[in-house]
Amino acid sequence: MHTDHELVARLRAGDQRAFAEIIDCYKTRIFHTTLRILGNREDAEEAAQDTFVRAFRGLENFREDSTFSTWIYRICVNACLNLLESRKRFKAQNIEKTPLEELPFTESPESSFEEEDLQTRVFSAAEKLPAKYRAVLVLYHIQHLAYQDIAEIMQMPMGSVKTHLFRARAMLRERVLREFSREELIA
Repeated sequence: MHTDHELVARLRAGDQRAFAEIIDCYKTRIFHTTLRILGNREDAEEAAQDTFVRAFRGLENFREDSTFSTWIYRICVNACLNLLESRKRFKAQNIEKTPLEELPFTESPESSFEEEDLQTRVFSAAEKLPAKYRAVLVLYHIQHLAYQDIAEIMQMPMGSVKTHLFRARAMLRERVLREFSREELIA
């Protein structure tokens, strides 16, 4: 198994197989990160693919003053945030043009929650958080990254990472308490 540093050096030297090894090494982690941030498989696959394309194209910009994993996670989070922003603009444009009676019917939160298990419901509540908070939650609790790594990925001071994480937890706690019955939380 090659280190990230060795793989980057091989890729810069023209060995295209090194990028395949990088993809093999990171594809699962990147996909799980995009899935947790974006909330659906199609968008997650698109953002994961975009992450690797951007990494390949931008490799000459990787200065090695941070770890490769931090650099590729930064690309991943930015790909997710860009996709969310483009979807939000697209949705806003289409809703403005669509009469209310033509909007798709969605079942009530109560009926959909009855069908989901507790863990899925918590993830669902987390998916409703603003993207910047959801990204910090995913990087910390799912990817188990350190505050410093998250600060580099999100390009913010470490204190802001801690604040974002605190606010994300508080918002998630509020959503969970609001959406779940007392019996469900105790069980």
